[in-house]
Amino acid sequence: MKVTKRGNIGEVGFSLVELLLVLGIISIMAAIVINSFSNAAQDSRNVVSRQQQATLQSAVNNWVAGQVGGYERPDPNNPNLVMERTVSYVRNKYNYATNYWTEAPGSPRSSRSLAGVQGRLDLIKNYLDEDTYEHFIRSSYQFAPTKILSGAMRKTDQYLMLSAWEVPGNDNKNTYPKVNLFP
Repeated sequence: MKVTKRGNIGEVGFSLVELLLVLGIISIMAAIVINSFSNAAQDSRNVVSRQQQATLQSAVNNWVAGQVGGYERPDPNNPNLVMERTVSYVRNKYNYATNYWTEAPGSPRSSRSLAGVQGRLDLIKNYLDEDTYEHFIRSSYQFAPTKILSGAMRKTDQYLMLSAWEVPGNDNKNTYPKVNLFP
């Protein structure tokens, strides 16, 4: 705004330099705000992935605690076979969950595999709410049958693994089934 010598208000307006300076400042501020929002969304997805890992680990822990001790008849074709549910028995049941004895065995026992993500998820499904279990099954089966995924994990390129329950040895005396979040 220009003021004449007599005190009257003259031409009103901004120069090109003033306008460019204001636009530059606004652009920098907008870039900072947009970057902050995108980082917040990524951070919240990471938090959801960690919470889902904790949920699955809790379900695995509860399943193991409920399995050890007592007896069961694992083979529907041989009702006379009664097995004591020792830690070793439960570990074997967990590790070979995809084709262990169930009411409807999916594959013969001779083809057992340690890649039992789907079977392990089925073992612990009673310790998960139905919506969580169904979400994991739908997301995982469609994209990666050996990994456990959710919508948040797909967006962050993360996944969960129900890794095999290791047998105790000299270097690992206390083992337990772990739910791992990668990467």
